Amino acid sequence: MQNERYPKGHFLAIGMVMGLPLGIPIGIVLGMIAIGPAIGLIFGIGIGSYLENKYNPDPLPTTPEEEKQRRKMILLLGSLLLIGILMFAVLLMTS
Repeated sequence: MQNERYPKGHFLAIGMVMGLPLGIPIGIVLGMIAIGPAIGLIFGIGIGSYLENKYNPDPLPTTPEEEKQRRKMILLLGSLLLIGILMFAVLLMTS
């Protein structure tokens, strides 16, 4: 595994995908199901970052098209996150 090279962010994405569903039981235990995946995502980012540094110290370079696509995805996901936070705030204020 140490001889293979992966694109930048490969293990970070794996950690996020693993952490998200693992956070659901945490949310159930806390009584706030929406908070659980966020907590799991934080743990997943930490684990993915550790794995990225350990197993992918020299990532494959990205092409300009891949970088452009990555920026679009980050913008889209950031917008969705902002909309979700605003909707949550509105729901809290109205109830």
